[in-house]
Amino acid sequence: AQARMWGGIGGAIFPRILCVPRTLHQLRAGRGLGRLAAMAAPAGPASLYGIAKVVGNAGTAEELRACKIGGCCGKDTPLLSETDVRARLPALPDWTLSSDGKEISREFVAKDWQAAMKFLNDAGAIAEEEGHHPDLHLTSYRNVRLVLSTHAIGGMSLPDFVLAAKLDALEVEYSPKWLRERQAAATG
Repeated sequence: AQARMWGGIGGAIFPRILCVPRTLHQLRAGRGLGRLAAMAAPAGPASLYGIAKVVGNAGTAEELRACKIGGCCGKDTPLLSETDVRARLPALPDWTLSSDGKEISREFVAKDWQAAMKFLNDAGAIAEEEGHHPDLHLTSYRNVRLVLSTHAIGGMSLPDFVLAAKLDALEVEYSPKWLRERQAAATG
């Protein structure tokens, strides 16, 4: 069977054909849409968090980076409690929780436009691979701001923390002045 969706590149609209499994056997075999195959998987700890794979208690940066979102994030993704959000924040020291507790953000100044664009392109590749997408902002040609929230549920979920940890692992060529000012602010 086929399902028709509409997609576009550069403003051009075209139909996109997706193979949909015809039988439960095909679902269990993992054929067809990844999300449908994931729905056929038995419930376990990962499905409780709305991600494909949970490592440990997903409380450290290393554990978060080892988790796999797998495009499982959506309206059925569980909202993290304020306690769970605050417990995971220390694993992401460069991220700040918004005053309403519904998103985390990170800001930095890249060395130049090219360094900022390299980071944003690398971030986009990870977001596509994971199936969870941050809000990416570039202003004044090198000021980068990332915002993560699970829009479908109006707040924070485990996939937000997983993606933040993976974005933190990306190489960034920072502005030397920004690094000096940041270090000075941290020491005193």
